[in-house]
Amino acid sequence: MLFHKKTAALLMSLLICASAPVYTSFADNESETSAATEDTTSSEPETKISGDFSYTITADNTARIEGCTSIEKNLVIPDTLDGVAVTELGKSALGDNDNRPYETITIPASISYISSDNPFSVCSRLKEIKVDSANENYIIENGVLYTKDKTQIICYPQQKTGTSFTVPEGVKIIGSAAFYNLPLTEIKLPSTLEEINYFGFSYCEKLASVDLSGTNLNYIHEFGFAYCSDLSDVRLPETLMEIGGGAFANCTSLTDITLPDKLQHIGQSAFINTGLKKIYIPSSVNSIDYCAFGYSINNAGEEVMDSSFIIVGEIGSAAYTYAIDSDSDYEYKNDFQFRTPEQDEEMKYIENLTMHSFGDFQYAEIEGGAAIVYCSSVEPVITVPSEMDGIKITEIYPAAFSENKAEEIIFSEGITTVRKMAFMNCTNLKNVTLPQSVTLIEGNIFDGCSALENVDLGGAVTVGSGIFNYCTKLKELKLSGNCKSIGAEGEDPFMYLSSLEKISVSDGDGAYSSKDGILYNNDGTTLVHYPKGLTSKKFTVPDGVKTVGDDAFSGNYRLEEIDLCGVENIGVSAFENCKKLSSVKLSKNLKKVGDGAFYDCINLKKVRLRSSDTEIGIFAFGYFHDDTITNEDGTTGGNGLVEGFQLYTNKAKDDTGVDYAKENNIEAVTDTVEIFGKNVRKNIIWICGSGILLLIASLIGSIAVKKSKAKKSSSPIKKKSEKKNNENQEKTDEKENKNDEEKS
Repeated sequence: MLFHKKTAALLMSLLICASAPVYTSFADNESETSAATEDTTSSEPETKISGDFSYTITADNTARIEGCTSIEKNLVIPDTLDGVAVTELGKSALGDNDNRPYETITIPASISYISSDNPFSVCSRLKEIKVDSANENYIIENGVLYTKDKTQIICYPQQKTGTSFTVPEGVKIIGSAAFYNLPLTEIKLPSTLEEINYFGFSYCEKLASVDLSGTNLNYIHEFGFAYCSDLSDVRLPETLMEIGGGAFANCTSLTDITLPDKLQHIGQSAFINTGLKKIYIPSSVNSIDYCAFGYSINNAGEEVMDSSFIIVGEIGSAAYTYAIDSDSDYEYKNDFQFRTPEQDEEMKYIENLTMHSFGDFQYAEIEGGAAIVYCSSVEPVITVPSEMDGIKITEIYPAAFSENKAEEIIFSEGITTVRKMAFMNCTNLKNVTLPQSVTLIEGNIFDGCSALENVDLGGAVTVGSGIFNYCTKLKELKLSGNCKSIGAEGEDPFMYLSSLEKISVSDGDGAYSSKDGILYNNDGTTLVHYPKGLTSKKFTVPDGVKTVGDDAFSGNYRLEEIDLCGVENIGVSAFENCKKLSSVKLSKNLKKVGDGAFYDCINLKKVRLRSSDTEIGIFAFGYFHDDTITNEDGTTGGNGLVEGFQLYTNKAKDDTGVDYAKENNIEAVTDTVEIFGKNVRKNIIWICGSGILLLIASLIGSIAVKKSKAKKSSSPIKKKSEKKNNENQEKTDEKENKNDEEKS
């Protein structure tokens, strides 16, 4: 991946190394500084002149030599300048241009620090370095300058005699330009070696091989072996973590190299202008910078891409990204051939076959027929013949139609096998119908077919992994009823199919069936995949479905409500990233909810578990991916809790839902029952129930009294009493009327 923008400094270093002193290329990269020389003021220290030397005063009131104009062959570094002790050699201490005249240089005992940018790199005539025996920081052994503890080599003089050298055990660091511009043909390195600094072995033009495999090396800095034009054999150690920018630039004889499995970073222009035509990049590599592979530099100093360069790596890795990486700001666009390791092995086999031409096709004879190896047609519709030169076509070989511009490819019956990446990156391809004779389809055949809309996989019994990667426009897929498997175990083969509306399966005895465009297993007990392009917002899983498979609804961006009342098992990530899902109805017989089943369902605020012994996987409910989380290692993104999420359970204890809620700091609403689709606490039901019972009792009592009164009013005794009372009342009334008349 393009980690850094195009940097002028790096490329200029590559272009001017041959004519400029090496220290100018890494003057801004000094990795080691003396604590005594750190200047905390905002202004540069004053430069003073004393004879042939210029110097500055350090914070410790000692002298640091910054330049030298002497033309003596035998240069002696003074231990004092103007009465001030000389303790340091700056990066330009011996001059600021190449080809200095010094053949011997003597270092006094007072020197305690030599710039990490190696001031000796400009001394192309240097035969010998001498160090005062009283010096406590540096030592000479066999004419080579080391730190006193011999853990770092500072300088191997450019004119030292000999063509081979063995770096002694104990050395951990090859200093900057330590072996710069030497006539060495052989060098042996110790097991203790950990780091090769800037330009460490650059311009060793006669060095043919370097075996680093027995070292403990973890970092090759920028331009470590740059311009070693005869270098053809490099063996890297398993400990190597990083290859710096330009590390093997202009190693024109280098045609093959094996990168270690723990390597993580490859710097800008690391292998520019080499003899490499192909590179295998391990999946451990997580970043590859600009122009690292597949580029040369022309006479105008411009990077030129070799489109025939082959990148071998894993799909989705940094290698895969680098093969097609681009940056519009610098008009930078990679367009390399990409292969997986398996495909590369197959291509090696294919490249050894005898090829034949037939129109726009190239084919090779194989056992039982012929295989199409390449198609150069530029027609919008390609019809593949059943025979070529009278030989029956039985196979489509890896990448045979890769990057072809056709919109439709029509095949004849007779083809039995479609190999890996057969149609990879056919960005115009819309329709493909494979013949019923096809039984085997290998992986990634439609990878990157971004315009693909309709696919019929013919009679395929076995379908490989990743065949629909990035096929975002695919609407309809037809499968054979005899199909036994799609994709690798644990893989979601439909992950990228955001527009898929329908899956159809013909009759057969295979592993799959379909209904209403949805994919099920053969007997309909498992829902395998619910197409993301279906427009319905609600879905009820049909009766008879006991399992929702792994990733079955994953990434659905339309579904809002799901009824799973008959489902006993919900697979891993079954509803992951269903961001609009807000209502889920689970079964009373639910046995298991897989890991991350409802992960990233940010609108799902409550779930009722209707069983108390359901097995619940990690992050099954209530979690989402939170990009705002900062981790301990400085990376961002983690698992956050959905705000306000509640889990409703039947009981307050002895309930797996309660246990899950406690373990994940989720609110559990316990002792609830579901009434008319609403979750209600049991204690409220008891309170309400008691009130209802009292009301009923009161009503019953009132009715009983009324009935009793009614019963009394209708009894014979009551009627007789009422008759007698009426008769007495009549007599009284009659008597009163008679008395009134007599008075009158």
